[in-house]
Amino acid sequence: MVTVVDAMMGSGKTSWFVEHVNNNIDNNIMYIVPYLDVIKDIKERVTNREIYSPENLGRGKLDNLHYLLTMQSDIASTHALFLKLDNDCKEAIKQGHYTLYLDETLSAIEPFTLRHKDDISYLLKNDSIYVNNEGFIEWKDEDLDTRFNEIRILAQNHSLFYVNNKLLMWRYPPDIFSLFDNVYVMTFMFDASILKYYFELNGIDYTLKSVKKSEDGSYYLCDYYKPDLRTIRNKIHVYNNDDLNDSFPQKITALSATWFKNPSNKDKITKLKNNIYNYFSHKEKANNEKILWTTFKDQRTKLKGKGYSTGFLSFNCRSMNEYASRDHLCYCLNVYPHVGVVQFFEQRHLYVDQDKYALSEMVQWIWRSAIRNRNEIWIYVPSKRMRKLLTDWLKS
Repeated sequence: MVTVVDAMMGSGKTSWFVEHVNNNIDNNIMYIVPYLDVIKDIKERVTNREIYSPENLGRGKLDNLHYLLTMQSDIASTHALFLKLDNDCKEAIKQGHYTLYLDETLSAIEPFTLRHKDDISYLLKNDSIYVNNEGFIEWKDEDLDTRFNEIRILAQNHSLFYVNNKLLMWRYPPDIFSLFDNVYVMTFMFDASILKYYFELNGIDYTLKSVKKSEDGSYYLCDYYKPDLRTIRNKIHVYNNDDLNDSFPQKITALSATWFKNPSNKDKITKLKNNIYNYFSHKEKANNEKILWTTFKDQRTKLKGKGYSTGFLSFNCRSMNEYASRDHLCYCLNVYPHVGVVQFFEQRHLYVDQDKYALSEMVQWIWRSAIRNRNEIWIYVPSKRMRKLLTDWLKS
């Protein structure tokens, strides 16, 4: 049974989890989070169990995870390790009657980078693999060089596929979710996530719930409801003046990953950097320790400037609360899901709502800041598309 706990950040999802696992000690649990830093806090708050985290004891973390699963230990680990589960771990999960608590949706479909760019061409030419009617790569040759072991394992797990015979993508094996007695996905705006489309495609049924706080201070799951944005609408101040927002012409794709890589936009990127400096230093006169900004990781050096460079936080950051004192923000990018992910679902007649996806990514990032504690924030969003998505959502 899969339950999606969809509630706004700071509404009590983690508190519900802590109470739930403290009060229900008969089942084994796996708690999977985006970052290791979150685990320390959970271990301190969960007092009725001893939770273990896989360590590299010489044979890698996956080997230690398998050992912990065979011992039916309660486990806390990261998305990154969870995405590498092998057949031994899968069998141990099934035998251990585990309940999965997934903190934030994971990347169930993403681009796959080859160690050697010509490997797939070589394997196709050598008749060691073939691409089936659904686009998945199937393995044929059992005697091939071990150099190709990673591709072989992924192909045998039905996890590697081509999109339009040119984009190599990786898919998380959907059978993983059936190994657990129960699955809880704790997130916000699940309807906008890639995992939602992944569930739909693979016939994984789920129940949507939200979290409420009872009169005695405990947390419980309730029927899903949309959050009331009236309580925060007036605390998020979006910069709307034309002097910075309209300082250069913009198409709808401006500030996207492709836009930043276009040499013809070099002068606009310089103007954008000046706008960020102007916003923080002159428009808001923001304290350096109160600043938070983001862009694509490979564009950071082009945009960082005096007085705000140390306030950078990755745009896809999740489950981090250490920036909750930051109240002056700049969201300097235009988000789209990876084209290979979009095309993968389109080939299967599912259509990703790219605006919902972009809004969800932006809202998650914004909620790393002071608004998490319902304090006021001021934010500059130079992308017209992203700014409209944010302002329209706040009005909804």
